Amino acid sequence: MKQTFTDTALSGRKALVFAASQGLGKASAELLAAMGAEVVIMARSAEHLQTTAQAIEARTGRPVQTECVDMLDADALSAMLARHQDTDILVTNCGGPPVAPFESIDIAAWDQAYQMIVRSAVLACQSLVPAMAQRGWGRVVMITSGTVVDPLRHFVLSNALRKSLLGLAESLAQEYAAKGITANLVCPGLTRTARMESLAAATAARTGQDEQTVRANLVSGIPTGRMAEPEELASVVAFLCSEAAGFVQAQALLVDGGGRVG
Repeated sequence: MKQTFTDTALSGRKALVFAASQGLGKASAELLAAMGAEVVIMARSAEHLQTTAQAIEARTGRPVQTECVDMLDADALSAMLARHQDTDILVTNCGGPPVAPFESIDIAAWDQAYQMIVRSAVLACQSLVPAMAQRGWGRVVMITSGTVVDPLRHFVLSNALRKSLLGLAESLAQEYAAKGITANLVCPGLTRTARMESLAAATAARTGQDEQTVRANLVSGIPTGRMAEPEELASVVAFLCSEAAGFVQAQALLVDGGGRVG
């Protein structure tokens, strides 16, 4: 694995990464471990967590703890957070909500998307950030979506709810920056993940196009001419978690290859 940071940059720091059994969470957890952090990965599938932990340990030589928690279960999430009050680095992350026209989304879907995107991040910050502040150092990085900056058609749940995380980061910066805490968002554009593959397949089924054509259309507006790899997003997360980013506050950093999709 190509390294962009030293293997001791986060030595002595403990990182908790949400939704880390695959995709962007997994890539971020692996790079943080490679930088020397003690990493805890959380997801709802025990089987996937174990497989991921073993893979990260094999690649980095670092032990990885696992927490099998459904972030929609507020009580279970709060109990897990209470077990990790010594966390120095919090990376929140979650799967994307359903993609559908506004009129077809009922209030139950809104409630679930809120719980997944917003409530989980708020609970985590409420539990962990005050303890970080007492120790005088901490990093909060929220993996969100390019929809924070560029709303997409039929991504109404993401468009509406992910923006609130920027307000959360701004509020945390206002209250905790002087105590050594930073809070920022990383906003991926098109990235080669399982979710993106499923969205491409759904688009192909809906439009009658083949998936290769759908993917070509998706990247046509990106100057790089391709989707990002999860490791490229992870490098930005890792930077924000490092000492070097101590003066970066309340930013929504786009990782989209210079393109806008929508």
